[in-house]
Amino acid sequence: MLEQERPRPERTGFGPGGFSSDVFSNAADGGNLATVRHALHGEQLPVAGMSVEAVRERFGDRLGIGPASIAILDGNPVDNDTIVRVGQLLEFIRPGGEKG
Repeated sequence: MLEQERPRPERTGFGPGGFSSDVFSNAADGGNLATVRHALHGEQLPVAGMSVEAVRERFGDRLGIGPASIAILDGNPVDNDTIVRVGQLLEFIRPGGEKG
């Protein structure tokens, strides 16, 4: 057969082809990753060195984090000024008694 390989597009830009923002540029070696969870959503994200408030603002829409949610860092409740370190688990939970 006379098959030819289709040229692969360069993976730059936003969308299915890639993510060219510097959000993950330092994360290639896992250097600044921490796990962030809310409800059913959870990801390892480059948030080490960021405050809890900055994580909430930056990834709130992506993970569905509400402004009234409580931040739990490695099992302990923390305030918005707490800095997340590499490898930590940051969870956001809804206040007790709230539905949905």
